[in-house]
Amino acid sequence: MEGLVLTDLARDLLINIINIIILFVIVRSLAYKPVKKFLNQRKARIAEELEDAARQKAEAEQEKQRLEEQLEAAKEQGDALLREAEQTARQNAAQVIENAHKQAAEITEKAQQKAKQEHDEALASMQEEITELALALSQKMLAHEATDTDDRRIAEAFFADYQKG
Repeated sequence: MEGLVLTDLARDLLINIINIIILFVIVRSLAYKPVKKFLNQRKARIAEELEDAARQKAEAEQEKQRLEEQLEAAKEQGDALLREAEQTARQNAAQVIENAHKQAAEITEKAQQKAKQEHDEALASMQEEITELALALSQKMLAHEATDTDDRRIAEAFFADYQKG
């Protein structure tokens, strides 16, 4: 067996290789698998957190979109309320103006009626006075017989008395 004699160096090398293989198997079974398992769990947790973040981002986008739609709807509703308030104000203003015109027309009508009534009363009063004056003048003229000059003098005296009184 001389050909199989291993030198110390070769034997030491072979023992070191066997030791490295055994150490590799031990390290692999004791350290590599748990570290790999830990890294895989960490990778899965990170992937899950990324998915959760993406889901939360999508939910936030949806919520943002929903809030923007609500804001737009609120703006439209506010604009509609403003338009309605303006319309109501215009209608109220038109109603107030119409009522003012009616009242002005009523006041004008009443004033015209009152002026006509006062005019009619003044006219009636003047007619009565003229009638009384004519009657008084004719009574004085008939009271005595007179000539044209007497008639004229009586009429002038009568009107002079009338202007004094």
